[in-house]
Amino acid sequence: MKKTTKKVIFIEPMAATNVFSHYITIPMLGPVYLATIANEAGIDVSILNENILGRKLRSDEIADADILCLSCMTATVERGKEIAWEYKNIRKIRGLESHTIIGGIHASMIPDDVVNDFDQVFIGEAETKIVDLLNGELNDKIVHGEPLVDLDSLPTPNFKLIKGWRRIKTLPIMTSRGCPYNCTFCSVTEMFGRGYRNKSVDRIIDEIIEYNTKQLFFVDDHFVVNKKHTRNLLDKMESNNIKLKWSCQLRSDVSRDKELVAIMKARGCKTVFIGFESINPETLKELKKNQTVEDIRNAVRVFKRNNIGVHGMFMLGGDKDDKDVFKATSEFCRSSGLSSVQYLILTPLPGTEFYRRIESEGRLLHKNWQFYDALHVVFEPKKVSPEELQQAMIDCFNDFYTYTSALNDAISIFFQTIDALLKSIVKKVNLPSFEPSFIKVFGKHIVKKWVQFNRPYLGYLRILSLGKGVKLAKETEFSE
Repeated sequence: MKKTTKKVIFIEPMAATNVFSHYITIPMLGPVYLATIANEAGIDVSILNENILGRKLRSDEIADADILCLSCMTATVERGKEIAWEYKNIRKIRGLESHTIIGGIHASMIPDDVVNDFDQVFIGEAETKIVDLLNGELNDKIVHGEPLVDLDSLPTPNFKLIKGWRRIKTLPIMTSRGCPYNCTFCSVTEMFGRGYRNKSVDRIIDEIIEYNTKQLFFVDDHFVVNKKHTRNLLDKMESNNIKLKWSCQLRSDVSRDKELVAIMKARGCKTVFIGFESINPETLKELKKNQTVEDIRNAVRVFKRNNIGVHGMFMLGGDKDDKDVFKATSEFCRSSGLSSVQYLILTPLPGTEFYRRIESEGRLLHKNWQFYDALHVVFEPKKVSPEELQQAMIDCFNDFYTYTSALNDAISIFFQTIDALLKSIVKKVNLPSFEPSFIKVFGKHIVKKWVQFNRPYLGYLRILSLGKGVKLAKETEFSE
């Protein structure tokens, strides 16, 4: 289709205070879907992703855009506002009109926070209205989207629209939207609803084949909500002779179906990302997680037994969490056999039940959104101080990611590999991977860099702990 003269740039900003984001090379799929739809409708479109570029955008990279579309999470919205201001300023200097549109989870949850910073705010799912929006047929200040009923109607994402797309080592693929669960800290149900929508198995297979890659990440919030659908997909991958390594996000209860776990491994599953959240039974109830500590232990055992890596994600700072819980969590992670771990601060994200409760109780420390990345304490915990909670996260990371544990893992894996090689003389077996050892070495480096980068914020929390009554102003920045 012939391109229009209108030029549109979609942007995914990076989180300014989160050094972990500098190592992320998997783009959010939302902007890619929208840009692909616009491109197929004949609009001249491109995507700039600061995480993939590994740097902040330059003004000259956005100056030619007639429309600038930003997709922001809460932690990136302040950077999004900054980009929009730079864009409008350079267009004004050049005597050109400008138009900014913001969408994504943050704008959808609290549009009032961004309505004065952008020309238009899009709330919800935008696929059915993006072309009309870009063509100027929807002129309201706030535009409401609608849930996409038929996910098969989505095009295959065109990652080549992203500048520097070759840096993407693992391609993201989405097979569903929505989540039937209702965890208090999660905004997924607010954005996509509790109704669970699937792409058809045939459509997913076509997309995987079109991707033509050897490594995928299923970005669904829960890859195995519909077990029958998942089994059909895995069987179809086998019948189509699809050989690739893939990872996914799921819940611990999937491990109860040992046959399904074995099939996942046989079809190429490399790592599962599981939100365990807590080993404190009271906190699990508080978060409405609907799982037990024994479910967590069983999940680690079952997946490890099938030689599938487990990336465990834990949240610290529930109202029932004290220092003993933090120490117990760290010990559990060191002894459980997890391949890697991610410690997060329980964060009141806009749109969640947790946010509404913490805000109503007056426990928010500030609304400087760049720190709402689940790595910074932004609320007043009940059983520890903000500084103690922040330090607990750092200590837990340092306890897990050590050079000694990496070396021990490497030695253990070496002997496992020798044993597996001997067994392979008789039958085919999967060889262990040294990747967990490399992850621990690399993780140690990242944690150290995060602490150095965030010293001003750690100082702010220290002042709070001294009882100075200091509150962080929204416009204040704590970064070096």
